[in-house]
Amino acid sequence: MKDLILWINLSLLFSAEISDVLSPKRGQGFLDFNLDKRPRAPYNSSGGVGRRTGLVLHRWIFFFSFLAVFLFADTTLWAAEAAPTAKIHGMLINAESMFGDNEKDTAELEGKVQIVFQGQHLKADKARVYRRSRQVELYGNVEIMDAKNTIVGDQVFLDYENNTGVIYNGYVQSGSVMFAGTLLQKTGESEYIVNTADYTACTNCPASWSFSGTTVRAELGGYAYIKNAVLRFGHVPVFWLPYLIVPLKSDRQSGLLTPNFEVSETGGFAFSIPYFWAISRSSDATIEAKDYAKRGLKALFEYRYVLNENSNGSLSAASIFDKAFADDPRLNTYRPAGQQNDPIDRWFTRYNHYYEMPDGGVHRAQINLASDLQYPKDFPEETLNFGDSAMENRVSYTKNNQDQHYSVDSSYYVNMLHGNPLAGNEDAVHRLPELRFAQAQKNIGDTNFIYSLDLTYTNFARSGNAYDDMEEVIIDGAKVRFPKNTCHSPKWEDDPNCKRIYDGTYDPSIDQIRTGQRLDFRPTLYYPIKMGEGLDLLPKLSYRETHYNFNVEENPYLVRRYLRTELSTRMNFSRIYGDTVSSKATRYKHEIVPEITYSRLPWFSQENHPFFGTGNLSDAPYSSRDGISDLDIGSDFGVQFDYNDRVYDRNLVTVSLLNKVTEKRWVGDRPEYRQIGYLKLAQSYDASQEGRSTENWSDLTATLDMRLDHFQTYSIFNYFPYQNVTNASSRVRLLNDKGQFFQVQLTRQYKITPGQPVDTSTRQEDYTFSAGFISRYINLMGKFVYDANWAEAENGKQIKSWAYIAQYKPPGDCMLITFIHEQVVGSDTRFKLNFEFTFDGTPKPPLPPEALDAYGFY
Repeated sequence: MKDLILWINLSLLFSAEISDVLSPKRGQGFLDFNLDKRPRAPYNSSGGVGRRTGLVLHRWIFFFSFLAVFLFADTTLWAAEAAPTAKIHGMLINAESMFGDNEKDTAELEGKVQIVFQGQHLKADKARVYRRSRQVELYGNVEIMDAKNTIVGDQVFLDYENNTGVIYNGYVQSGSVMFAGTLLQKTGESEYIVNTADYTACTNCPASWSFSGTTVRAELGGYAYIKNAVLRFGHVPVFWLPYLIVPLKSDRQSGLLTPNFEVSETGGFAFSIPYFWAISRSSDATIEAKDYAKRGLKALFEYRYVLNENSNGSLSAASIFDKAFADDPRLNTYRPAGQQNDPIDRWFTRYNHYYEMPDGGVHRAQINLASDLQYPKDFPEETLNFGDSAMENRVSYTKNNQDQHYSVDSSYYVNMLHGNPLAGNEDAVHRLPELRFAQAQKNIGDTNFIYSLDLTYTNFARSGNAYDDMEEVIIDGAKVRFPKNTCHSPKWEDDPNCKRIYDGTYDPSIDQIRTGQRLDFRPTLYYPIKMGEGLDLLPKLSYRETHYNFNVEENPYLVRRYLRTELSTRMNFSRIYGDTVSSKATRYKHEIVPEITYSRLPWFSQENHPFFGTGNLSDAPYSSRDGISDLDIGSDFGVQFDYNDRVYDRNLVTVSLLNKVTEKRWVGDRPEYRQIGYLKLAQSYDASQEGRSTENWSDLTATLDMRLDHFQTYSIFNYFPYQNVTNASSRVRLLNDKGQFFQVQLTRQYKITPGQPVDTSTRQEDYTFSAGFISRYINLMGKFVYDANWAEAENGKQIKSWAYIAQYKPPGDCMLITFIHEQVVGSDTRFKLNFEFTFDGTPKPPLPPEALDAYGFY
């Protein structure tokens, strides 16, 4: 009953008639909400008697209604239900009480004020609306929200026509970006000027980091320009800048990046400030100035570009007038006395380019150069080739169609094995150029015969002599061959007083040819035969003819020809495991594939030539799985240009057994296949060595590759039965869904010389232990390399190198502090510290385990 009486009373109270009745004087009435300013008739107009009678009646109705409410309605119900709504200039207004002044054209609102206008929702304790000037004043707990931004303040004066105004003691938030101040002037749709301001992108309070300034000019979706900027961690000021520009958007944009800090024994304390330049939508660059306390000022530059969806490139460079390197014994040992301790200009440049051209061709380029051979060791994160024997520079153009392959390739190498950091590059051999044509496997007419063709021309060139003058000595019963020098020592490069000798006369019995041209022609014929379910035969016949032209006066021309026959037989046994009823069930396919391959050279023609050494070619223990090492230099068969110069698998039987497991699982409505298990065993028997050697069996090779969700391993083992040792390269990783991992890696290599026992003291045997821990606020990962043969090492240290990375993620998802500590073998310990601020509210993902590969080189 009282609800019904209350509803009647409110309906009468907020009707236009009651408004007129309660107005003691026109234009100054309480609750006069004729806000749309529709004209009304005066009280003394025609029909006035009826109007006055109505007024009396309405007064009585109002009196009794008010009395009923007073008697029966509780105050809580009144407050809950008495929220009138009105409309002003398209603004929808709601408040507990409203007062209109038609003469001043204003409206007073109090109690839970809410205003909706042009996609904005305004809240306040109290508000005043000025209809003539199109302004609104908001007081107490003011909040203005739209689809992208939120404005909060104690008081807000807003021009709702131009969407400008003033906010007192408030803040503006757009996504995760927030700036606050004592006075915020809204000068446009998304532009603000803030006095005594704070800026942050953190979601926590107090913010993990913030910039404070005397004045901030901000444009949402653009930049904030801060004067007298002070970086604060929490409430603690740590850094001051006179002027700072920070982003208020997550798009690529130009600006200063956070500074980086580094400490090392050689370089001292280093401080760098990078600048990011967003050149265009498809290119950008990073320019960095890095100041070393001991080395000097270094300039770094990196340019990146995208040409199309699949084409991109990058160019990196750096330059420093290195004062610390001037005192380095690695350099001064080889410099004249008058030049020692003089600083030198050190630099590097690295360029990577990949371009898929409109004609279907692909252009690739890889350039990597440095001022000296020690640069990759001192700055391994720049050249990215620390420990390599050469710096490779390569430019190529390739084009493939359905049946053919065409390529033009050129490779320039920088020899990194010299002792003198400033040594020349006259002895490096380059491929300038290499031309190749290949015909893909194709049927001959409608027959089952398949043919393919390979044609390659290579020019091997260098700036020095066409051949190497060599000399030979016997050390511990073994023959050692090395470049002729004044000290007659294999380690002549370690002594600056030793000089290389070029006597100007080619000695075919010992000197090695290093330059020339090679034309290689190789057609192949196949005839695949399917014997039955799971049994395949593949006979193959190939002819190879290779022409050589050497840049020496004696025997400048050589031709090698041979015919190779090969027969492969393979069987495939497979079975499906898992739910075979449901169409979207996870299933596993296990395959066992045994294979036997027999290769033989029924015909071979090659003249005796010093390029292939002085030994009997039939005694050469070459197979397709033999590698090339430094031991070949001292052998009777030399090293030639590359592996293509070897005649391998002359009478060889290879047996292999493959186990493979493939998983099929569904991701949504799409099937996904992945190989989760792979194990291959293989060994060869060389019948061509019968009667000449007791080592007819090759090493037994095992390759294991497993990629499960929480277990991964990739391992290669080579067991040498005659030496009874195993070379190994193995990695085992355990990980969970959070990204935490533990990894053990083994690298063990013995120097194998056929017919000779193994010297285990010269082996390389390293164990690398790595682990990573990820939590809400801290990420940790690290590794160290243990030398199992440390007693025979020159430095006698058990730990060869180490590195760890610690990342602290303060609350608020807005910052990442990364600390790196690494020991580079042969160099000094380095400490690095950098800060990454997040401006878009997206937390940085944890580093993958492979990130450790960039640190702790050995």
